[in-house]
Amino acid sequence: MPFSKTSKVLSLVPAGGVLAAGSFFYTTRQIEAIELSPEDPIFQSKYHQEYNPNNNPTVHDLHIRRVPISQIDPTLLQNPDQLLERFSGGVWAGSAFALQRSLGSNRQPPQLWEPADLLKSKYQPGTIITDEFLVLNKSKDAILIRGGDKVSKAELRPMDGLIELRVQVKDELVEFGFKSLFFQGLGRSDRLPMPGFLVWLHEQYAKALLESGVRHVLCE
Repeated sequence: MPFSKTSKVLSLVPAGGVLAAGSFFYTTRQIEAIELSPEDPIFQSKYHQEYNPNNNPTVHDLHIRRVPISQIDPTLLQNPDQLLERFSGGVWAGSAFALQRSLGSNRQPPQLWEPADLLKSKYQPGTIITDEFLVLNKSKDAILIRGGDKVSKAELRPMDGLIELRVQVKDELVEFGFKSLFFQGLGRSDRLPMPGFLVWLHEQYAKALLESGVRHVLCE
């Protein structure tokens, strides 16, 4: 999981949910894991260089979901910005992130906590999502977000990360992407920022969040 409350979230998840696990893997069966190239722009971004100055090892992944354009809400297709914003809103307002939202205590404006507010946000740079995520940059097809610790901790962090949400229309398909990059920013390290079993769990959580975002842009 790509968040600072990983252990607490996991402790609240029932261990014997065989049916729930089966439902999860069925729901996310159309998501594809893509190997993230070392040449990917996220590694060369000014934010990665600033937050990981010692170039410590990273946990990184990219998951994509391709959807026929005929299945996308046509009102969103009229405005690419709106499609990207609604996808991002669905990531944070949907059921996949509900447990993490419920754990928050410092619910101060202008932070976004309520699903209705998360769904209508434009996700401009400076937007704060549940006290843990800060929108760094927004382009015509991607939103880049800093995560890993409290937003108030602007300095180098023991755990830091970047999340990129991307939407690209390709002929008759729309490709939705969830890319993440996590690392130890404070000090030097030759170790990954999380153990292997958490890497796997993080990837499952990333897939759930991606699927949640996609569900919010489909035709009703």
